[in-house]
Amino acid sequence: MILVLVYDCLRILRRLVRHGVIWISMEDLCYWIFTAFIIFAMLYQKNDGLIRGFSIGGIVLGMFLYNQYISRHTVRYIAYILKKVIWFVQKICGFVLKPFQKAAKKVANGSSILAGKGRKFKKSLNKRLKRAGKLIKIGIVKK
Repeated sequence: MILVLVYDCLRILRRLVRHGVIWISMEDLCYWIFTAFIIFAMLYQKNDGLIRGFSIGGIVLGMFLYNQYISRHTVRYIAYILKKVIWFVQKICGFVLKPFQKAAKKVANGSSILAGKGRKFKKSLNKRLKRAGKLIKIGIVKK
């Protein structure tokens, strides 16, 4: 049951955060490798290393029954509750951070206005420098 409960945690995480096929495959691969080591260690310790059919059957039957009767509801309701909690926390954070967001927008707008004026100043400065450079060239060439 503990192994399937760990897998349920993965399933809940997948419902909260979208995963791609490759990421899900990697999670499943890691989970089953972890599970294989745990089951091997348990069989080695409890059965003196002998693999007995009833041990494997008990593991498979236990996982199947847990998945059919408990896991479905557990994953659905816990994921639903966590989504609501996350939504509530996001709303509170949005409410608390709204003044800071408005201030950041004002600063960003002000900096864009300054950046625009800076560009205009740079263009006019370049024009003046070119004109001054031409006048200097003309003065040097005439002499």
